[in-house]
Amino acid sequence: LNFQSCSKYEDGPAFSIITKQGRLVGKWEVVKVGGQNSNAYFGAGYTYYFEFESDGDFELSYDYTYGGQTYSYSYDGEWEWENNKEEIEVQLNGSSSKMEFEIKKLTNSEMTLDYSYGNTSQEWEFEKEN
Repeated sequence: LNFQSCSKYEDGPAFSIITKQGRLVGKWEVVKVGGQNSNAYFGAGYTYYFEFESDGDFELSYDYTYGGQTYSYSYDGEWEWENNKEEIEVQLNGSSSKMEFEIKKLTNSEMTLDYSYGNTSQEWEFEKEN
């Protein structure tokens, strides 16, 4: 048997038996932004997370460690598919603006999103938490 597939996303996967929503749902740690590791981008001690739930709920959270203490902050919102599941739109509660991310890669353990705002575009790389 020979399977051929056109990947919806630029960096794959070419084929998956897990649905796009099944791959997206869960907690994702930001590991790189714009080619820099997350500590270089956000600052030492910061760890950022995106969490997508199957019902459309979304949480942006981060932990900050300083002087042996860890502080956690989170912001709730909603997410939805856009452009035939090639993009994700996120709106945080209390915010009038929406963030739109183009999906470059979405596997069960890795995700790459392109975030454009104004004249700037950055690639965000994530690893799924277990």
